[in-house]
Amino acid sequence: MIFEWETHDQRLRRFMKISPQRKLEWLQQMHEFMLRTSSKRVKAIRLELKRKRQDPQ
Repeated sequence: MIFEWETHDQRLRRFMKISPQRKLEWLQQMHEFMLRTSSKRVKAIRLELKRKRQDPQ
């Protein structure tokens, strides 16, 4: 059980201890999950935003 809430600094330190490899694996899993669960409309919006970020004019 948690009897005391962690401070912002404690939380940052805890996340900094996670290896970069593990963070990248987690991000990949989140990306795959978002692709599987998003509707066609949301996917189209994300694709449009990605295009705008790649070609800012």
